[in-house]
Amino acid sequence: MTLNPAQAEAVYSAMCGLNNVHMRACDLRFGNAIVQVDFNGTVRVIGTAVVDDERYADQSAFATAYNLS
Repeated sequence: MTLNPAQAEAVYSAMCGLNNVHMRACDLRFGNAIVQVDFNGTVRVIGTAVVDDERYADQSAFATAYNLS
């Protein structure tokens, strides 16, 4: 996993908050990764190397992968 637990929790919290204001898409940047949420809901975690990239169908799949509630 590219994100550490604290980063994953922060991303998930931000996504939940942005859902409340009808977020369409966003990029969240960390020192070691970029998290992109596309217009169709796809969540992508882009690491420092191509092999680190992760793709999730939606916010729920991201939460499941990172064991978030």
